[in-house]
Amino acid sequence: MKFIVNKYIVGVVILFILFEYAICTDYQRYVESNIQKTVKNIELKFDKVAVLVDEFTYLKGKTCQEMMLPLQKQVADSPSINSISVIQDGQYFCSSIVGSNISKKSIPEKEIYIKEKNLLTGKPSISYYHRYDDSNGIQFFMKEIPMELEDSRLGQMSLSNSQYVISKGNQFSIHILNGEKIYSSDKYDFHLLLKYDRWSSIKAYIVDNRILIVILLLMSILLRVLPSTSTRLNFDFYKLRKAIRKNQITPYVQPIVNEKEKIIGGEVLARWIKPCGTIISPLDFIPQMEKFGLIGAMTKSILCQLNDGYKDLNGTDLKISVNLTESCLYDDEIYTLCEQLSKKLTLVLEFTESTEFENREKITSYMQKFRAIGVKFALDDYGTGYSSLRYLNYYQFDFIKIDKSFIDDIETNSQSLKILENIILLANNLDIKLIAEGVENKNQQEMLNELQISSHQGFLYFKPMSLKDFNIVVKDK
Repeated sequence: MKFIVNKYIVGVVILFILFEYAICTDYQRYVESNIQKTVKNIELKFDKVAVLVDEFTYLKGKTCQEMMLPLQKQVADSPSINSISVIQDGQYFCSSIVGSNISKKSIPEKEIYIKEKNLLTGKPSISYYHRYDDSNGIQFFMKEIPMELEDSRLGQMSLSNSQYVISKGNQFSIHILNGEKIYSSDKYDFHLLLKYDRWSSIKAYIVDNRILIVILLLMSILLRVLPSTSTRLNFDFYKLRKAIRKNQITPYVQPIVNEKEKIIGGEVLARWIKPCGTIISPLDFIPQMEKFGLIGAMTKSILCQLNDGYKDLNGTDLKISVNLTESCLYDDEIYTLCEQLSKKLTLVLEFTESTEFENREKITSYMQKFRAIGVKFALDDYGTGYSSLRYLNYYQFDFIKIDKSFIDDIETNSQSLKILENIILLANNLDIKLIAEGVENKNQQEMLNELQISSHQGFLYFKPMSLKDFNIVVKDK
């Protein structure tokens, strides 16, 4: 009997060792495949621009003015390209953004070029540079590559060209190895540097491979701790939901004025006003709303309060802008509330560029549905998120709201001024009205008026105020 028991124990030990060996081997394969997948994804983005190189050879010998339109069209059609620059005779010759008004900086020495500070954005940038010969080439500034580094579940991942490094959060640094493992691309002169995080990678491996024993173990642990933590985990959810139901999250409005400083409308901004009178900024609760899936409920509450605030109004030119998400656009209740509100005033629904629309055909159809009841559409924070030109190409907007970051720089940054001039030209050609956000001083006001951007929003005129106070100010003005 003792022999049988010992034989059973030995068998269990051997099976455990084999199982452990198989798991370790598969785990190493998992780590390598994830790294190689990221390398391939980045290579694919460079492949997409590399195939465009030959398409632009015909531009050689043309003027910058002749180059601008094809360069801009390519940027509009390519979600991964931020801008394109043409190099001729060893110098920057033409840019898809600022034309021939381009800096005389030295041309890139590497195929994959990493720069600490882009002159236009002020942030680190990555570009792909193709040399036609020693003095001529074309440079594609990329916009999505840093995002590939954000979701690494194996540890801290960075991209290097052996000279400089871009890491998570678009952080720039000098290429100095500090224990990172190097994974090189076979097609382009870049490497991925991985500072390995064993615990994070093991967790990712467990989730991705659905190991039954581990899942059961995790479930048993969760069953032990869940009763004591469930209330704490859901407290914020119930607190926010209660605030919505009690209309504690209310519409504040920041007026929009014309060149004569007459109020022509306002942007609705959510504020959480607690019973004690404390006002909580949306920066503190909107992320929680998104996390708990409460944005739709909050939007309905805001629209209901607007309808109630304008119940005695019957048709006016006053433009009231409300921020909306793509999912809210598909909500039948929100459509009904917008229909009611649009009978009383001009309702403008604002979309931001922070998240890309998921379904182009569906959102176009729903935008037409809302337009049929008199609703207008605005593109908010223009120039800061996903491809602005693609948005204007795919969707019909009535207004463009120029982001505050461009307005802040127009007094000191000639590049920002050039970009504004191009935005104005584009908007005029597309018959889109412009609104400048974040106007804070008289110099900005005068420059914007000279540029014929006549609709302004900012602290120079008004800070956000309650809906009641906004209506009083509108009547007084």
